[in-house]
Amino acid sequence: MNNQVKGLIYYYTQDMKYHVKIFWTILIAITVATSIMAYFLMGVEGSRFYWAFPFATYTNVAIIAFQSVKKDIPFGLKMGAIRKNIFLSYAYFFFCYSLLMAIAANTLQTILEGLLNVFGVTNYIFGHPVMLLTDTWLTRTVIDTFIMFFLMALLLLVGLIFYQSGLLGGGITLGAILVVILYGLFEGWLIEAFANILSDASMLTFATIFVIGIGLYLFSYLFIQRVTVVRKV
Repeated sequence: MNNQVKGLIYYYTQDMKYHVKIFWTILIAITVATSIMAYFLMGVEGSRFYWAFPFATYTNVAIIAFQSVKKDIPFGLKMGAIRKNIFLSYAYFFFCYSLLMAIAANTLQTILEGLLNVFGVTNYIFGHPVMLLTDTWLTRTVIDTFIMFFLMALLLLVGLIFYQSGLLGGGITLGAILVVILYGLFEGWLIEAFANILSDASMLTFATIFVIGIGLYLFSYLFIQRVTVVRKV
């Protein structure tokens, strides 16, 4: 890793420190508040609280990846960074950020589960894709890392399409994808494919998602090579 890549990663981390603090403050506050509500409503028949950290963390990484295109890439180019180093810096940053978010979220969930058990709260249920497999801290962390890297690679690619082709080009691309999805839903083959994936889910399923994410990220290099400081959106 050369000094320019290190400098870019340092800029990414410093730029988002404030937003990460706000994100975790809100997320922890909501979790604690709903946990307290669950405690006081344990005596109410049928009261159940469902909470899933992945919905929040997955959304967070997707937004960060999309916004980084119009914010970080122009800055890097203006500072003299070459496109290859921008591409490499995102690879390191996306994987490390996905891993750290997964570790933080699942460690927090483990701590909260322990506290809920201590206080006898049984009506607060955590949801996670790992429910398809064996639920352990390590399994949750690996699955979250794989899925979040995939989402960051996907939203980086979408952001690059919007950056280079503007709202029109980006809208046409997303519209075409939506048409394919709707066609698959109406024809039934997309629903059948998801049903087969869920019924036969294994760690290999999530590893495949990660590999697809790597493929999307490598494909994004074709766009990064042509990116300029002038954006259309």
